[in-house]
Amino acid sequence: MMFYCATLVSVHCSNISSVCPPGEALQCYSCMGSNNDDCNRQGSKSCPSYSDACAVVVGHDSGVMKSCSYKSFCSQANSQGYRAPGVKVHCCYGDDCNMNSFASRLPRLNYLLLFLPLLFHSFFK
Repeated sequence: MMFYCATLVSVHCSNISSVCPPGEALQCYSCMGSNNDDCNRQGSKSCPSYSDACAVVVGHDSGVMKSCSYKSFCSQANSQGYRAPGVKVHCCYGDDCNMNSFASRLPRLNYLLLFLPLLFHSFFK
């Protein structure tokens, strides 16, 4: 599991590129909450210029996390899966597209906590 996370982080961080013209950053809901509505109350934000996707990560018993992300992260997650039972990821590619997600319809699982550092790592590096 740790190897997979390290691999995902390295792929996630190595494919940084600017996809929006200057001044036209993608907008995504960026929040953590116990459910979709709780998360959405925290609002959306302008993503860094190198973000080209919005992501939603949902787990059983740990709630919903939404953030700016990368197409490479989404592709990796969808092609190889997260290898954590019950964790679901959804990505989309337009402004605030992660507002209405599948999150409120999924069961929860504590494994979401394993992926919080993964998604935030690239924003603080």
